[in-house]
Amino acid sequence: MSECEPRIKFDPRGDLTLRVGPPDELTSNLFLVCSRTLARTSPVFDRMLYGSFAEAKPVDDKDWVVDLPNDDPASLTTFIRMTHGSFTEVPKTMTIDRLYALTTLTHYYDATQVLIPWIDPWLASVEDETRDSNVPPLKLLWIAWEFGRKALFKATARRILFECPASLLEPYLPPEGLQMPPDVIEKITEIRHQTIEAFLRVFRDMVAMLLVVDESPRWCRHASYMGHHRCESMILGSMTFCLARASLWPLPEADEVEESVVELYTKLTNLVIHDIGRQSPKGAEDHSECNPVRHLMEEMKKILNEVPDPITDMHWKQMDLQYKRLNPSDNSSCS
Repeated sequence: MSECEPRIKFDPRGDLTLRVGPPDELTSNLFLVCSRTLARTSPVFDRMLYGSFAEAKPVDDKDWVVDLPNDDPASLTTFIRMTHGSFTEVPKTMTIDRLYALTTLTHYYDATQVLIPWIDPWLASVEDETRDSNVPPLKLLWIAWEFGRKALFKATARRILFECPASLLEPYLPPEGLQMPPDVIEKITEIRHQTIEAFLRVFRDMVAMLLVVDESPRWCRHASYMGHHRCESMILGSMTFCLARASLWPLPEADEVEESVVELYTKLTNLVIHDIGRQSPKGAEDHSECNPVRHLMEEMKKILNEVPDPITDMHWKQMDLQYKRLNPSDNSSCS
């Protein structure tokens, strides 16, 4: 086999050789294909191969060879098998990584419609994978977007919002990182910051109430002028001790918090705050009712229940269009 002879002949009568992958791998990924099949399948390939681009067929009868150094060989292999009728060789299941790579490739070539017969079983297999994974599936967000699957997109976006730590989100903000739907990661990051700031504000406000001067309204239900500082001091000391044990004292700024929304919520709702309780003799005031835990938990739950949706009307409209494009006979949008 010569250096330029195709390693994989997807079409034995093909007229085009694709050299795929990084420059140091081009000679090991040579695919013999039918140029007309690719052109019928993809408007990008059509313009590339039959337009005025450098990839067009040579006029001097030289071998027609096109370099695709930026394409993933495994994904392009799957794509060509579909377009060239080798359906039995198309994988029946997909991992998230493989499906993400394939959909980014078909998106680039404007040919995602080729995947239609395999979309549902592939989505079933990657959703099973995400259920067993402790890592929020950022790549699944793109997959749901490319397939116009609104319910999957919304569920994945909210999971990322609640479960992603800061370090996992930051690399995927523009201009670096994974290919993502427009403005989604930015919106998730914004809402995550607002939610964490709201959590921390609950505790900042509580600290402020426990430190008020004698003339101001006091947190202790039995407070009197210059009296019962012991109750508030006990609560303040217990709360700051617990926050320190959770590495949250002094209370940080929201952009300093690495934990996910769920992790921070769990830490704050698991604080055990002590009070001085009922003092002797019997019948004296019961300061256990001054314990702020119930108040703090109610405020935290209220914040969690009011977290806004990171998905905008623009996202819904775009996914409706994509779903209808991939399912032209279905008059409804995929929920």
